[in-house]
Amino acid sequence: MVAFVALSGVAVGATVVSQKLIEQRLDSEIAKAKANGIDLEDLYYDFDLPGDAYPFGDAEGMDWVPKDWKPPKKGDARFLPSRMLGQVQTRNKMYELVQECNTKGVDISDISVPFDVYEGEFDTNQKRMMEMRKRLGK
Repeated sequence: MVAFVALSGVAVGATVVSQKLIEQRLDSEIAKAKANGIDLEDLYYDFDLPGDAYPFGDAEGMDWVPKDWKPPKKGDARFLPSRMLGQVQTRNKMYELVQECNTKGVDISDISVPFDVYEGEFDTNQKRMMEMRKRLGK
């Protein structure tokens, strides 16, 4: 029993440390994105949600929601830190690849178009980055 309690304490401590590291990495990636002029506005709420609007539009049956829960407000992140980190890292990597392609004169105009007007096989950021690397000879 003592071993279980000790392991539980270690697990909680490790979780807290890993969360802090994720938040530090997120802060540095956001700073990098801002320095590169990458727009991150869509990763944050641009309006306030009323208190009973989430998740189903009424407060009934929301006893499963933590007591300290509050609806997101303008400027709050849309994602938890780990997913937010992935989103920002993807944008930074895409930016670096685009810059490298431009520097080396690699044509990527066929895949550097908004997703809503694009119809082709490179319909995700990952597929586009793989194609850019392929064209760069990586």
